[in-house]
Amino acid sequence: MTTPMWDSSPKWPWPCEEDINKYLNVPDYYLVGYEEVRGFLRGLQKGRIDSAGTSAGGRDLTVVYYGPSKPERTLCVTGSTHGTEVEGVASVINAIRVLDAGSDLRGEKWGRLQNVAQKVGFYLMPFYNPDAAARAIVKSYVDMPFDAVNHLHVGFWKNGRTLNRKIVFGPWTERSDLFDRLDRIAYLGARYNDAGADINRCPSGRKSNAVETQQMLKYLETQRVDCYMDMHSHSTEPWLGRPAQQHYKGDYDALVKLQDLTAKYTKRAGGPELALAANRPTTWYNSPFFAHNLGIYGFTYEELAGFKGNFSPDKPLEEIWLENTYNGMHTILALAEALLEVPSAWE
Repeated sequence: MTTPMWDSSPKWPWPCEEDINKYLNVPDYYLVGYEEVRGFLRGLQKGRIDSAGTSAGGRDLTVVYYGPSKPERTLCVTGSTHGTEVEGVASVINAIRVLDAGSDLRGEKWGRLQNVAQKVGFYLMPFYNPDAAARAIVKSYVDMPFDAVNHLHVGFWKNGRTLNRKIVFGPWTERSDLFDRLDRIAYLGARYNDAGADINRCPSGRKSNAVETQQMLKYLETQRVDCYMDMHSHSTEPWLGRPAQQHYKGDYDALVKLQDLTAKYTKRAGGPELALAANRPTTWYNSPFFAHNLGIYGFTYEELAGFKGNFSPDKPLEEIWLENTYNGMHTILALAEALLEVPSAWE
């Protein structure tokens, strides 16, 4: 039986008063568009292109590996679990560029990242949710009014009303996913794959309705990945969240130590002062879902998004794009360095 899919080419109103080109013109290093990233990946020289599976809409879950054949530790970082949260894509792509060519897309050298890749194996995935990334019509949400961001993020019905945020952002319920309601949707929000699954919400610690998460669980196990970090953004200062203790079957003391060291090394590398948190024990996100099932280290990284109201109106947009890219890169680097100071999750 064929799974019903949402029509990814509907006609719908642009929710901003400004010309859409304002959100299409981004710096060259802020490489986040779905098709442009695909082209970039085809030009890599050193990375090993791999696949964790296929999205609900039939798009490849592309992973790029850098590191030794027998790494001491392994780290998987994913961007764009949600299509409006492109900051993680910029960070992952620039990390790939460093490991492939020796410098990021601005020409900056990251010697420490190259050095740690001699011991740590990096599984870097620009798009965890390629369906949402492919349907995105802009490349940047910097300076966009939050109402417009929300319009694109949670989606809206054919009657023009946005989806209920309490359902979209709360713990999973039967109404979190849109499997049987796609015919009522005018625009499928950035949280969903083409089948209507809210890709970052799991019904329980044993079940996910997103085919991407089901396949990723197998991939992380097959590759024996020690640590998984899922990159997001919203309206808080940069923070790093670990699973609640009830959601973790590994060495929780080692997980807490890894979180603490990552914050310390991020700051040392010139990155932000990371706030540290534990995820709510009532909600299953992807990172605690993997940690619970496999006993690996799992983290959620949250960047301060660039939409209007998060930064001073006097702050140049260029500085926001830079922070959004480099904060995540510093955290990726710090997490890899910190991994070498805790036991392998598979010991």
